[in-house]
Parts: sequence; structure tokens; C-alpha cells
Amino acid sequence: MRRKSIQFADGKSYTLDEHGFLDPPEQWDEPFAEGMARLQGIFDGLTEEHWNIIRYLRNKFLEEHTVPVVVYACADNNIRLNKLKELFPTGYHRGACRIAGINYEFMYNSNIWLTYESHKILEAEQKLTPAGFLEDFDQWNERFAHLMANEWNLPHGLTDKHWEVIKYLRDYYRVHKNIPTVYETCRINNLSLDELIELFPAGYRRGACKAAGLPFFG
Repeated sequence: MRRKSIQFADGKSYTLDEHGFLDPPEQWDEPFAEGMARLQGIFDGLTEEHWNIIRYLRNKFLEEHTVPVVVYACADNNIRLNKLKELFPTGYHRGACRIAGINYEFMYNSNIWLTYESHKILEAEQKLTPAGFLEDFDQWNERFAHLMANEWNLPHGLTDKHWEVIKYLRDYYRVHKNIPTVYETCRINNLSLDELIELFPAGYRRGACKAAGLPFFG
């Protein structure tokens, strides 16, 4: 079985199984939930509504050694299925249960049908070019930037420094209808080229400019 480790904001490492679930599940803590939530499309942080479901699932897992099917989870928490989908955009088992630290093997052994939920891919709602760039500059929103950054596996997600660069790029393009050179972007934002690439590991055009919703030229 292939395993991998992952780190989030506090620098702690967690081991995941080949399906991307926490294993062993005893590693779980709240920083893990918060970090994994961001990877599952919950970009604005976990709300009390999220935590109610997460704590419910962990209690079922630890105290009753079970994982309820989604209709029971909704009924027990007095929540509609559509609301649950809104809270956990990648799904119940592959989103909520993953964040709650329930491992794949446990779900497979307790109820194989739990593992049949298809993987929901986080996608932008806007129209994209074949290269994955935003077609319409004015259709950009922060969720789009988060989705682009999600592909880079940033340990802290988008930080204030990322947003400073993104805002600068959008403001510049709005005025000049052109993209500043990478050197100008570094100078204005007080960054070295290496620091910029560390912030945007996909590169300047396919990382920073893409996340800012700027068009791709050439």
C-alpha cells in the first residue's frame, strides 16, 4: 500500500493511505481537520455547522465503531442533504468523513458501499480556456484563486502575501490591459524571483497570473 505524508499550517506531518485518508486515524486533531478542509474546497475555514457534522462523525466512529449512511447523518443532525453538500463540496464520505479522520479501510470493512461514492472534483463555475485560464477577467472571484492554488498543495493555502500579488496583478491589468513583467511584479511587491516562485510554484504566468484571472497570451 502506497502511503504519503502531508503537512499543514503548524508544520505537523500526517500519514495518509493510498486513497488520501488519514491512516492510522489516531493521528487526527483539529489542525488536521482545518488543513484537510481547505483541500476539500472549504476555503473560508470550518464553521460551527461543519464542526457539528465532524464531531458527530468522530463520535460515531470512536464510540459506536460505525459510520452512518448519509441519510441517517442528515436526519440525526436535522440537516437537508443539499445543505450537507453545500458544507462539504467533495461529498459526504470523501469530504466530511475524510476531514473527520475516518480511514478508508474502516469504511470499506464496515460497509463497502460507503467507499463507492464517486470522487467529486472541485471545479470553477466560470468558463475556462483549453489551457485552464479564465475566459472573462470580470468573472474572477476569490474562490477561483483558491481552486487554482489548491493544485499547488500549499501548506498554508493562500496567505496575505499571495493576495497582495494577486491584487496587484488584477489592478495592473484592469488599468493597462496588459500583464506586468515578472521583474516589475517582484519589485512592486518587494519579492525576489525565488520568493515569488515559492509563493506560486506553478510559475508566474501559469501560477500567479492564472490565479489572478489574467488571460494567457501566447
